[in-house]
Parts: sequence; C-alpha cells; structure tokens
Amino acid sequence: MQSERARALQLLQRIERERLYASLLLMGESGFVRTVVLGVLRWRSRLDFVISELAKRPVKKLDPPVVDALRVGLYQLLFMDVAQYAAVSETVDLAPKRARGFVNAILRTVTRGNVPEPRDPATRHAHPQWLFDRWARTYGAERAERIAAANQELSYPDVLALTEVMPDGERSKLVPGVWKLHGGSAELDRADFYPMDEGSAVIAAIARACGDDVLDLAAAPGGKSLYMEHHGARVVSNDVSIARLRPVRGSRVVVSDGRRPPFRKKFDVVLLDAPCSATGTIRKNPELKWRLREEELQTFAKLQRELLESAKELAGRWVVYSTCSLEREENDDVVGDHGDITPFVPEGVKQWVDDGVLRLTPESGADGFTAFVLHVGRASARLFGAAG
Repeated sequence: MQSERARALQLLQRIERERLYASLLLMGESGFVRTVVLGVLRWRSRLDFVISELAKRPVKKLDPPVVDALRVGLYQLLFMDVAQYAAVSETVDLAPKRARGFVNAILRTVTRGNVPEPRDPATRHAHPQWLFDRWARTYGAERAERIAAANQELSYPDVLALTEVMPDGERSKLVPGVWKLHGGSAELDRADFYPMDEGSAVIAAIARACGDDVLDLAAAPGGKSLYMEHHGARVVSNDVSIARLRPVRGSRVVVSDGRRPPFRKKFDVVLLDAPCSATGTIRKNPELKWRLREEELQTFAKLQRELLESAKELAGRWVVYSTCSLEREENDDVVGDHGDITPFVPEGVKQWVDDGVLRLTPESGADGFTAFVLHVGRASARLFGAAG
C-alpha cells in the first residue's frame, strides 16, 4: 500500500509535470497529504535555498527526482510537527537508490539544527524574485513583504451564508453575508452555504451597490452572481462555458463569448471580473507563483480590453471591472480613465481604496483583487447599504 509521503510526492510530480491545479487534484486526499503538497508548493524556493546551501551546488544541477524527495522531507522537518526519524527514513526510501545516501545526509544535517536562513525577503517568504520586486515597486518594500507573508499563511474556506443558519466560523469583517470558517470544510457540504472567498464577495457587493439590474459578463464559476441575487439584484449570468456555470442557482444563464454577446438590451450595471494571471490568489493556489513568467502578464491584456469594450457597450450606467490580479498590466493599463469606487464599497473595505481604485491585497485575509468603477451613463452613486 502506498504511504502518504509517497502519495504526496507523486501528486507534486503530477502537478509539476501536467500543470494541474493543486486544489482540484487534492480533493479527497488525507489531511497529511494535503498539508505536505500545499506546503511544498508554498515554500518551494525556501526549501530549494536550504538544499542548495547544504548540497554546495544549485538545485538545477541536481536530478529532479532527488530534489522532489528532498523538498518533501525538508518541509516535514522545517514546518510540520512530525517524528523526525519517520520524516527522514521514509523520505530516503522515496529517493532514487543511487542518491539515498546524499538525501539522508542532507536531512540528518537539518535534524541537528543546521538550517541556513535566507536574508532576502523574496526567498524568506518563498516568492519568485521578479514578482516580489514588482510588488515592491508598486506597493513599497514593506507592503510587498506583508503581501508575500500573507500568501504563506494557511488558507481556510470562506462561505456565503444563504439562510439564517450560522456556520462554525466568524463573520467577515470586509463584506456582509460571508463567514470565515475555522479550519474545516464540513460546512461546504451543506446547502445553506456556498464556498466563496471574501474578495470575490467584495466585488459582487460593489456591483450590487451600483444597481439592481446586473449582467455578470464573465460569471463562472457563479459565486458573484449568486451573491448579487441573494442580495436582491436581478442578474443575468453569462460565460463562455456552461460547465463552469453549473453552480449558478437562480440567475438567468446565457452561454456566449463575452466579446460578442447576444444581448440587445442594456443593463444598469455590467460586472466584468476578467480572466487574469490570478496573482492575488497565490495563498490558495501556491503553484501559480512558480508557473507564471513576467513576460506572460500581457497574455490576458488583449482579451481583457475586448471584454471591457463589450461591457461598456452593454452598460446603461456603470461598469465594474475587476481582476484577481495585483498587476498593473491587467488593471490600470487596461482600464485607463475611471471613476471613484469609494461610494460603492462595503464599509469594511474602504481602507483598501487608493485614489478611487480598490486594491485589496492578501494581508486583508482575502484573495487579492483590483477593481474599478466606470461611469458610462447618467447615474448617482448609491451607498452599499442602500442597495437592498
């Protein structure tokens, strides 16, 4: 029977080889396997720093299967409360036979407390240097380090409460109707709740505050549409994929390319939560930071601009443009001129508004989102509480 450590190693190799999403692949796995896989993904560059320092050579000069096994073993020794002898012996068994002496030596060195510490914040918080440097330029070095540190924290589910039943958690301080669970996922199987990150709910609340008649132009997976409907809006949910729209419960659903939608009417509000690099979701999806390359940030820009032009054509009053990206190329450079989003944001989010733009970063406890409001028709601002 395959051990949990062997299973974790196998899944890590599949995630790397097949570019899979860890959160989907880990459904149904044991808590130990999930912890090891997500932990290795979360701390990969820091683990590699330790390997390189103790091996006296760069990780890229070691055989990948050896590095994979060392990452699994080091994560257990450095970040988990497990028996050291088990972490070492079982990890050595997972390594290629020719390298087991080498793996054993590295892990034994760590058990004796010989753990090199990185000085630079990017490695200390296990983020690619280029990404950390971008955030330092955008937000300043101190806030960049807070963002990176927040991405390293364990992430538990948030849920939208659909009834008066209260889940085992605490109310969100950012947005009404959302609860932060206390570490477990038992509540996710109940019809009373819908899994939804606080950041996503904030974006839905902003769009709801703009008006009653809303088109969710890129609606998948459907949580924002559900939130707006639950708070009294009339919502049409549009997406190019019917499969990804299945969670939408009450909205009118249209399947179309948002750049060429079939609508003849205008909507009071068009919400465009655009496809993006998702750099605001690294806490929940740590594999993203190792896959993304800086030159790829422009990949989505053309699609985002085309979708935004479509949204403007369909909006009678307001467009809410958002992404779960923290990067300028996918936000400010796409939107250009914009209004002040402040009157539409929930009270708990106002501190995250900068010069009229919502810049919700992960140290808020939510996924990172950037959002703008564009006034395309005659309208007056409506405060969140007045939106129904």
